[in-house]
Amino acid sequence: MTLLTEFDQADGRELRSLRLVATEDGKSVLLIEVDERKPGIHREVRYEITPAELIAAIRSHGAELPGETHGTVPLARTTAP
Repeated sequence: MTLLTEFDQADGRELRSLRLVATEDGKSVLLIEVDERKPGIHREVRYEITPAELIAAIRSHGAELPGETHGTVPLARTTAP
């Protein structure tokens, strides 16, 4: 998933990008940052996080959207006999 892309207005070349990619084994998510804004310098940095850590970070720092169900069915709650 691409999160951010910057292009050079003069020639349309991609200067910078940030994207999320799942690892092959599915145990981690990588944030990959590629930066070519400085001429002749290509920098790539990778950050690794587990899906559980990413979910916790989004829940603790993100804003919950009220009334948004996105087509999901509400869970039925049952009581134990």
